[in-house]
Amino acid sequence: MKKKVNNIQNIKLYESLSALTQKSLEIITKSDEKVLNVMIESTWVKHDNDTYIRQDGKRALWSLFLENLKDEITRTEEFNSFSEVTNSDEIVSSQLNTLVGTYEARSRLVLFDIVFKPIYSFLTDTEIIGFESSIFKAEYLKIEKFLYSNEIELERLTPLCGFFTDADKIFIDDNISIVKMSDSEIIKLLKLGMKIGDSIGSGNFIHHIHQFAIKVTYKLPKLVGDNAMEEESEKYNPYKRGDIEQTLLNALRLFKDGIVYSLGTVYSNNNIFDIGIHSSPGILSKPFMKNKFQLVDNDNFLEFWKTYRRTKIQDKHFLSVAIRRFSQSNERESIEDKIIDFMISAEALFLSSGGSFQGELRYRLSHRAAMFIEDVAVKQREVFNFMQKAYNVRSDIVHGREPNLPKKEDGTPYSLREFCKEIENHLRFSLKKAIMIAATTKNPKNIIDWNSIIFPKED
Repeated sequence: MKKKVNNIQNIKLYESLSALTQKSLEIITKSDEKVLNVMIESTWVKHDNDTYIRQDGKRALWSLFLENLKDEITRTEEFNSFSEVTNSDEIVSSQLNTLVGTYEARSRLVLFDIVFKPIYSFLTDTEIIGFESSIFKAEYLKIEKFLYSNEIELERLTPLCGFFTDADKIFIDDNISIVKMSDSEIIKLLKLGMKIGDSIGSGNFIHHIHQFAIKVTYKLPKLVGDNAMEEESEKYNPYKRGDIEQTLLNALRLFKDGIVYSLGTVYSNNNIFDIGIHSSPGILSKPFMKNKFQLVDNDNFLEFWKTYRRTKIQDKHFLSVAIRRFSQSNERESIEDKIIDFMISAEALFLSSGGSFQGELRYRLSHRAAMFIEDVAVKQREVFNFMQKAYNVRSDIVHGREPNLPKKEDGTPYSLREFCKEIENHLRFSLKKAIMIAATTKNPKNIIDWNSIIFPKED
């Protein structure tokens, strides 16, 4: 291992690439061999805090220009010196002219990838900036970090519709956080075509930007060589499947009332020679959405998250099904669809041990819900009556009948929205209580002992 000097691991590589970068900039400045090609490109510009405007601008195609100067750069003493340094370094030379990356994505690394990388730091859309050692060093350290590291860092960014908090960043754990996106991150998402705000007219004006996102960062082993194979990918990448974002969304929706959902996910890596970026679409942003999700008690949520993560419920477990259907209701436009999701969730939770016929199922669900949610007999009867009515309304909906809405305890009629919200409140309480039990149980297959709840021990 080479001793670092001023954070530089290979001082010879640094000095030779610095000299070559200066020489290349000199060649570029003096060259009149080719007229610089320019293309018109749409870009996004921030107008105010949550408004962005799309504008057309010119972008210089420096890559084509540099390709035409390769031969001239190659003939310089500075290039020969740099080439000797790279060939004499076993770590660097082993990565040249072969595939480098992770088992998710790799690209072929050639010498001119390294040569050109720092040059771009001094080329703008309109001019060539004079060489500055501080700019070069910052870029060189990125190059060196990639060449000498055994890992490559990857990132997933999932913008959230409806989410708001006063904090700029909430640390969920070492690899996961909820962040207020930077201007550059927002512009990157807009360039990718992600609908993270409300558009007016032609779509060149986006406002009400949803500024918060789930950010997941992780590292994967760097693979070098054409024949490098994936080995134990799940061991190295616990976030590979992307389930963690959905798990976090489920936790947010369980924690409190409000609408929050994913607008898609952007995948990127920090291999500076192959900035791989791709995205998967989510649900479109709901214009002027009401009932947004505002998180104010961050500390309490983090405590709930820790408990939720400790449960480790298997995908096909009744509690997992109940949580998933409760969470999916958050994305429904129709109140009737929400009620169906809620009642499927309720059936998974309260009927986990099965039953025989419909009348018994309705009674058992209502009875268990009452005993699980309330401790006082009068309140238990209220929940029992309500859940029986909820079961009937659900049956009306799924069989295409007009829902026969009951009256409230005070005799006033329910609206469908009010009735749905009360089901949601009962379920949220019940699921959070079940999660608390699951986090400490020694028998994950039988989390809730219904017999002990229905027939409490005598004093």
